[in-house]
Amino acid sequence: MAALCAAFAAAAPAQTLARATPPPAQAIQPETLPTATPSLHPTGSPTPAPPTESEADKNRVGITGVWEVQIQPDGGHTVYTHFKLSQMGTALTGEYLDTNGKHYPLAGSVDGKNVRIVVSKPDGTTVTFTAAVDGTTDMLGMMETPKSQIVFTAAYRPKYKWLDNIAPGTGMGP
Repeated sequence: MAALCAAFAAAAPAQTLARATPPPAQAIQPETLPTATPSLHPTGSPTPAPPTESEADKNRVGITGVWEVQIQPDGGHTVYTHFKLSQMGTALTGEYLDTNGKHYPLAGSVDGKNVRIVVSKPDGTTVTFTAAVDGTTDMLGMMETPKSQIVFTAAYRPKYKWLDNIAPGTGMGP
């Protein structure tokens, strides 16, 4: 009898394991997977789809487009302005938008990676931006006014949705 109990006890864990193991998994179909959408919104709204390249960006010529310009006049704070550039061959035309929302005409040229942009002010003065372009999305250079020279950077801002072009710290919101 002791031998029978020992044999039963030795076989019991194997039988218990066999019952606890689920049947072999069947192929999981993608449509049966749960669809959890991570969201940063407390209301549980779905995460927006990543932006796709707009038609304007697909047909972009050179450095044509809207550029966010970052100027640090005293090294302590950053001033944000914008170029709206249109490139035809090596010539640039467009507008400069200052921090007060005023538009000024600009003209310039592109020579390889070198860019020169001259903004004409109503009082007859000019502001000259001379920069090197990294690819077609970044600039680093000097802004020269009649009174000073200041380092600036600029970054191309593709137009997906207008809200995507607002950078933190530009005074556009809380």
